[in-house]
Amino acid sequence: MPLRDLILIGLVVLAWGSNFTAMKLALEDLPPFLFVGLRFAILLPLLAVLKRPRVPWWKIIAVGALINMGQFAFLFAALAVDASAGLASLLIQTQVPLTILLSFLVFGERIRPLQGAGLLVAVAGLGVFALSAGGSVTLLGLCLILSGALCWALGNLVLRRMGPVNTLALFVWASLVPPLPMLALSMAIESPTPFATLAAMSAQGWLAVFYVAIASTVLGYSLWGALLARHPASAVTPFALLIPVVGLSVAWVMLGERPALADWIGAAVILVGLAMIQTRPRRDRSAPRRAGP
Repeated sequence: MPLRDLILIGLVVLAWGSNFTAMKLALEDLPPFLFVGLRFAILLPLLAVLKRPRVPWWKIIAVGALINMGQFAFLFAALAVDASAGLASLLIQTQVPLTILLSFLVFGERIRPLQGAGLLVAVAGLGVFALSAGGSVTLLGLCLILSGALCWALGNLVLRRMGPVNTLALFVWASLVPPLPMLALSMAIESPTPFATLAAMSAQGWLAVFYVAIASTVLGYSLWGALLARHPASAVTPFALLIPVVGLSVAWVMLGERPALADWIGAAVILVGLAMIQTRPRRDRSAPRRAGP
């Protein structure tokens, strides 16, 4: 892989890994449901320049409801009170084993022996967090993040039967779904005056929201899609394992988060499980490239 593309991969990993610290900073000014609505409302002007993907509307709505809205509603709720940014960047990646398990249950897709072993190792890592909950992530926070990961995994089932698609355009059009439901939920649960909350936001809060929206979606998905178009998925996707490593590191530097020893052990066990799951036999490495992450 040329140096230019390695640099682009580094930018994507940095954007997606640091994204969780930016979320934590934004949540200092915003309640979680209002944050979800605002985070996707910011992307709506891009509809004018991105053509709607040629997929049924129900699939766009499903992706918007499950991945854009469900995943982030649970994740932001966890970050607001019960989870550190660094560990959230790792725990949300449990969407990988959940997607494999759901694909087996729904579509009958075969689970390779190494994938099965990786699933068990990842579950063991989650067990470490459940037993040691109370420091960097409480049991409630762990359940909220796993609920977000489940929403992401269910959305992945929709993506797996969608065929080649412009991923950036898909997620921008799916951004039509969260703003109004999240605004209504925020007014009912968080505050009846959401616009007063927005008016009182600090410059740091606005910068964090725009970073989450632009760096994560526009920069991340456009570069990742371009890389997958130029290289086999087996050469690109393993770099995604660096995202939680960057997430933990950035949260340590920016927020002063220092996970306990049990958290580091759980994180290491989950990373080993994810690595086992993403390891593909040599004969499978010529599989067709995907249009998006």
